[in-house]
Amino acid sequence: MKDFSLRWNLDRMFADTPHEFLSRIEAPIFLIQVGLIVIAGVSAFWLAILIRPGLTKVALKHVPRNWAPTFVRVCASVAPPLFWLLALWLSSVVASVMGMTLPLIDAAIALLLAWICIRLLSFVVNSPLVSATISVAAWSVASLSILGLLDPLMQYLDATVLYRAKNPITALTVIHAIFILAALLWLTTLLIRFLQRRIMGSEALTPSVQVLLTQLMRIILPSAAVIVALQAVGVNLTALTVVFGAVGLGVGLGLQRVVGNLVAGLTLLIGKTIKPGDIIEYKNSYGWVTAMGARYVTLRTRDGVEHLVPNDYFLENGVENWSYSDARLRLHVPVGIAYESDVHKAIALCVEAAKSVERVLKRPEPICLLREFGDSSVNLEIRFWIEDPRNGTTNVRSDVMLKVWDSFHKSGITFPFPQRDVHIVSIPQSGGVNL
Repeated sequence: MKDFSLRWNLDRMFADTPHEFLSRIEAPIFLIQVGLIVIAGVSAFWLAILIRPGLTKVALKHVPRNWAPTFVRVCASVAPPLFWLLALWLSSVVASVMGMTLPLIDAAIALLLAWICIRLLSFVVNSPLVSATISVAAWSVASLSILGLLDPLMQYLDATVLYRAKNPITALTVIHAIFILAALLWLTTLLIRFLQRRIMGSEALTPSVQVLLTQLMRIILPSAAVIVALQAVGVNLTALTVVFGAVGLGVGLGLQRVVGNLVAGLTLLIGKTIKPGDIIEYKNSYGWVTAMGARYVTLRTRDGVEHLVPNDYFLENGVENWSYSDARLRLHVPVGIAYESDVHKAIALCVEAAKSVERVLKRPEPICLLREFGDSSVNLEIRFWIEDPRNGTTNVRSDVMLKVWDSFHKSGITFPFPQRDVHIVSIPQSGGVNL
């Protein structure tokens, strides 16, 4: 019987002939260990499924309600490898009592321990993608280390040169850079979220300054993470200056509009032209700013439609901001009355109608002016102020006009109809019409 060694290495694996390799895995002790591992794994997963309902009941009864879902999810995730580990550990104990060694089962136990620890640590990370990435990467490294393949693999990657220079770049250097960059970007994301909550919760900063600081963080911190990751693995940034310059030139030429929107967004924020919550006019409509990004401003209208307006649009076309320094807005409602109506009474009724609407401000007071003597009517105009244009302007105009309609009908003020004078020219009795 050939001995099955736990710590294989790459040289031995490649040195074995196919016959030696087959004889090694066909050894009875090897097949017994594989059978025990498979049976224990199937039994562990089956047992984990059986205890899931009971685990849920226990959590709802003894665990705080806010923690119960997380508790069940963590236990359900860890239960299969934990039961698997216990079964293999019992097999290993029995084998040691009988004076047998089971190296393959010992390796499986070490891998399951690594799996359980990594699963528990991964639950600390909220992002499913980041959690899965950490789990796969950490378990792969642990597996290679337990099986004795990590050092030979690292030596092979370190000997693979991808870029020859004064400080050559190897495959191992690239992998280190990727891991360091991923870790730094994850930490940067957590830092940005923490700082963003602090900035948005600060009453001393205006909304525009809050957005500006957030956008600057989103640009500066990831860039710093990339630089730190490259320096950490010994990459000479001076040698890459020319490459970065060429890439930057190509990106600048191909993404002029994107860069222009980014600069325009910073200009809007620094100039405080627009800030979240402002009500601005856009293409014969209006809406309020719900968010400001690096490339566009999100504008939500009363219809529930969100327009993603590029930042440079406002620099090219200007901004009509209804709430730049004051949320109050003056509205105009034209009214026409017949020539035989009492103009002074109609003006007083229009003012009273505007005052009776709840959303119309009492100060400044509503007024009504005589605008012109039209062809068919005397044209008046009601002017009044509101302080909540976010709630709509057409609806408050409608309320004022309904009040005017009711008061005019009660007071005998009539609305005009189009009037035309028709002059009939008689045709002479004698003579014809020359065509």
